[in-house]
Amino acid sequence: MLTAVILLFLFIWLYRKRSSYNPYDERYSHSSYYDCTYSGPEKCTERILSVIRQTAGCCRLLPAARMAGEGGRTGADLLVIHESGIYAVTSADLSGAISGNPSGRYWIQSFRDRFPFCRNYIYSPFLTNKRSLDRLQWECRDMPALPCYSFAVFGPKGILLTAGNLGENRWAVTLADFPALLADIMRHNRRYLRPEQVELIYERLKEKG
Repeated sequence: MLTAVILLFLFIWLYRKRSSYNPYDERYSHSSYYDCTYSGPEKCTERILSVIRQTAGCCRLLPAARMAGEGGRTGADLLVIHESGIYAVTSADLSGAISGNPSGRYWIQSFRDRFPFCRNYIYSPFLTNKRSLDRLQWECRDMPALPCYSFAVFGPKGILLTAGNLGENRWAVTLADFPALLADIMRHNRRYLRPEQVELIYERLKEKG
């Protein structure tokens, strides 16, 4: 009888804990409470920067700290202001299999080779980028129809299941494929912004950072 009561209370506790878990939390969700609370996914920003610095044409870079959203919410890791348009880039180097709905609020990091099977949740990189792009469009509202592009770049640790052109100028891509994709987009797009306009946008956003 006592065993049945203990098992019942254990079931209720587990159920309440699961029902109170919020998979839409913006923080990186991990099986370790410490990692979820105090750390985030490893980035590959420096390797992305080395690619962007090799691009031709007038280009300016803004880090995430300059493009945080309202209430201190983080924005894209990098905002690239280039003659061919505006590029918001968010990166992560995660193990496991990465997948998600391009328009959803969270993506999934799953580990099918582990027992028991487990998964973590990652706040959508495209919603993260959208914060920076929305702010840019507000600050540059006198410059309508700025061409904006959103990239989610994933490092070599895991397997990217949701990849390629996801519509609405959004791409999920591996770090290895990112240089060719960026070069192709920049090469085929007309030079929308003059160098002085690139500088103007950069100065406006830098002052607001």
